[in-house]
Amino acid sequence: MAGAIQHDGAARIVWRLLAGFGGGYALVSAFVAASGKLLPLIGMARGDAVSLALMLALLVYVPICLLMFATRHPVRDGLAVLAVATALVLLARIV
Repeated sequence: MAGAIQHDGAARIVWRLLAGFGGGYALVSAFVAASGKLLPLIGMARGDAVSLALMLALLVYVPICLLMFATRHPVRDGLAVLAVATALVLLARIV
């Protein structure tokens, strides 16, 4: 039936919670770290760069959490969130 509510098992719901909130937190932390290191390279003061990154973090965190509860493929999307977080951590470490 089209548009029917899909009943997920407990393991999938736990995955959605962990990937949404935990993965979102990891992604936002990595985003702030990478932005805090990259923005001063274009001339922004370091304190201003970190403050801007922290303010923008809310605009990143909320959609990630919503994505994990709205998606039809939570495992794939959760792994994508964790992959992006890992890439941002590596970027922050390199710079």
